[in-house]
Amino acid sequence: MKSQELRRAWIDFWVGRGHKLLAPASLVPHEMSTTLFTIAGMEQFVPVFLGEQPAPAPRVVTVQRCLRVAGAKSDIESVGRTGRHGTFLEMLGNFSFGDYYKREAIAWAWEFVTQVLRLDPARLYVTVHTDDDEAARIWSGEVGLDPARITRFDEDNFWTMGATGPCGPCTEIFYDTGAEHASGSGDLGPNLGDRYVEIWNVVFQQYNRTADGTLEDLPRKSIDTGAGLERMLAVRNGFASMYQTDLFTDLVAAQPPIGHTTLEPREQRARQNIIADHLRSATFLINDGVYPSNTDRGFVLRFLIRRAIRNGRLLGYPDGFFSELVPAAVKSLEPGYPELGESAARITTALRQEERTFDRTLERGMTMLERVIDEAIERPGRVIGGEEAFLLHDTFGFPLELTREIAGERGAVVDTVAFDRLMEEQRERARRDASAKREVVALTDLPAMRSGFTGYDEGLEADGEVVALLKDGKPVASLSQGDEGVLILDRTPFYAERGGQIGDRGRILRTSTGSVQGSALFDVRDTQYIGEAIAHYGSVVEGEFAAGDRVRAGVFESWRREIRRHHTSAHLLQRALKEVLGDEVNQAGSWVGIARMRFDFRWPQGALTPEQRRAVAHRVNEMIRDDAHLVTRVLPLEEARNTGAIWMAGEKYGDMIRVVQAGPSIEFCGGTHSHSTGELGMFVILSESSIGSGIRRIESCVSAAAEEHTGKQSDLIGTLSASMSAAPDELLERFEKMQRDVKDLQTALGQLKARMAAVDAASYVENAQRNGDRAFVGAVVREADGEALRHLSSAIRHRLPSGVVALAGIDNGTVSLVVSTSDDLVKAGLHSGNLVKLAAPLVGGKGGGQAAMAQGGGTRTDGAQAALDAIRDAVLT
Repeated sequence: MKSQELRRAWIDFWVGRGHKLLAPASLVPHEMSTTLFTIAGMEQFVPVFLGEQPAPAPRVVTVQRCLRVAGAKSDIESVGRTGRHGTFLEMLGNFSFGDYYKREAIAWAWEFVTQVLRLDPARLYVTVHTDDDEAARIWSGEVGLDPARITRFDEDNFWTMGATGPCGPCTEIFYDTGAEHASGSGDLGPNLGDRYVEIWNVVFQQYNRTADGTLEDLPRKSIDTGAGLERMLAVRNGFASMYQTDLFTDLVAAQPPIGHTTLEPREQRARQNIIADHLRSATFLINDGVYPSNTDRGFVLRFLIRRAIRNGRLLGYPDGFFSELVPAAVKSLEPGYPELGESAARITTALRQEERTFDRTLERGMTMLERVIDEAIERPGRVIGGEEAFLLHDTFGFPLELTREIAGERGAVVDTVAFDRLMEEQRERARRDASAKREVVALTDLPAMRSGFTGYDEGLEADGEVVALLKDGKPVASLSQGDEGVLILDRTPFYAERGGQIGDRGRILRTSTGSVQGSALFDVRDTQYIGEAIAHYGSVVEGEFAAGDRVRAGVFESWRREIRRHHTSAHLLQRALKEVLGDEVNQAGSWVGIARMRFDFRWPQGALTPEQRRAVAHRVNEMIRDDAHLVTRVLPLEEARNTGAIWMAGEKYGDMIRVVQAGPSIEFCGGTHSHSTGELGMFVILSESSIGSGIRRIESCVSAAAEEHTGKQSDLIGTLSASMSAAPDELLERFEKMQRDVKDLQTALGQLKARMAAVDAASYVENAQRNGDRAFVGAVVREADGEALRHLSSAIRHRLPSGVVALAGIDNGTVSLVVSTSDDLVKAGLHSGNLVKLAAPLVGGKGGGQAAMAQGGGTRTDGAQAALDAIRDAVLT
């Protein structure tokens, strides 16, 4: 059976039993998730289990991509070396939300493995939770399984996705691969070794574990099945390892021929398996909008890519091999994930860019790493210090795991305790530097709620009801005049920050209440999401607010007007970038405010040329002048994709998608927009810069902000024209002439300083102090910076072939030190750098350098002479 046949069989089986097929979630989980990546098929349904969101259907079937590289679910150490561990996996899932429960879930599981997969029932074993008599009775009494093949476990049969959240007892199905695969004589049943492979896990979701460990009943009992496609496919085909299935053999076959290597054949295949696994992970991470970086998900992706590249090097693969494997990965997985075909070029570009980056990293860092390992091997314990590992990570981009792996191959270990301490100190510094935008609200402190956004249909004002109030991040009964806090309404015209668009500002007026008399006014300074609730941050200007109050909410017209115009400009800019630079341009982020817009995009070819920049701005302004009316449609996901709209990789989209068309620009977008492109007036690029490897940033403005910017630029040009007595189109030529004149003057000044220094040098040499064959020239020079001192030092050295020259220049309240030592005295043991280090503290500073020449400085001008005296004493005594 091929992988796609198993995916299809799974879907058909459950759809035939009344299940709705849902699209898989992104590998990037919801922002409120406690996991870095999606690690289970049930993760997208956590709010449904908790009763915070309605179920998409009573019964659901999915094929969910998952990534497990960190935390309790991590299998990274075993990847490629055992037959059942990988970083990327596809989780087959069927779910019941308060519909069927244990009896049906168990019966259908048995039907699938015995009738669809046609596995031998005599080789199937199951486990249940210690206290789950009901599940045990179903297995033995209704399915007819021999009780001897039913085993009870405690923790092994209680599934939880983390420290908190939905959880419950589970029952698992195991397949006996045969005695030849046993880990030892005691490997006689499930969970005792490698012989019995788990292929199916039915979780009976009935509890919610709170932060204090308490198990609370969920609103309804549900079924959550997780069955690993890779393991199931291996068992179905009679393989001991999932790496024998087409999911991996096709990717191993696509790899280059093995070149020069010292690895044994078995180790060679393990390395090929690692490359195949990491290729699958990298392909989907980039498809879902994650790119290599030094933080969070991007760091994990970078680690996987670099680990794969290094394994390729050990196999003798040529440079650039990893990105060349993308077509093979897409061909393998596209039958189940058609969107990969659209992303192939973007994935290849991202991997090729990271390959080049890692090549430079290896060139810089491998020499140091090899030296560090050599030194560690000579020490007792063969330990690499945490400080050295941290330097490799912080300076050369070597992930700790890669350093550990390379070191381990030569028998060395890393002091991870010291490394972790240094990493935490770095994080703490970052935390101190970052200011909190707003108070943090724990979702568990609020009842499950959702606010309706009325801004699409009802304009800038809407009536609503106060459903919750917060003060200092905690729910309160009321907010009074002068209180800073948060109002949450059941419906609101205020747009909460999302998708790069900042939150609205405005006012909320109480219109009626049953308990408090008089008017009340709330000034809204920011709007954010708390879960699915729209939170209005601000202060009570007048009166008092309480839950149940009827209110009239209004957004400031000028605020919304300028934001929506700038948001529309972001869409036009992306369209223009793709037309001018090519379709490989992809949005990496954006920020939309009232006076400017920031658009980040992936473009590996570096800075835009002046011609490209002008062409982009010209194309945006063409679309503005076309004055196209914006068309907004809400469509089912597949229909929305078929419009050709641009959509952000990695974004989680619902069943219905808002598609915004502005002339030739078509995008998925939930933000607010202008009524027509002509509203924007004028588009101006303010800056274009790099913000990371292969990522560019354009800052721009439209509407009133563009008019103001253009006016200021015009005024500036007018002022310059007047002051330089030149027409505007003559300014560049006049400026270039001034630059040439300044350069000529600087050259003349340098020549003058050199001649003056030569004159002064003679008098300094005449006053040189001597002791035997050693000579010392020292002087405090007023109004002399470092450059002037170097001129003078060079002139003195020309007249004093043997000796030490020490000069202290005082200029604008600072002291510059320059020390020069002749070659014969260097050979005799004198060192200019050490002399500067000796003197610099006397001027309240520091310095150093080479033996022949060194520099330093400080801020204590009164210590200049003392500094020279200290150098003189060191030279002559």
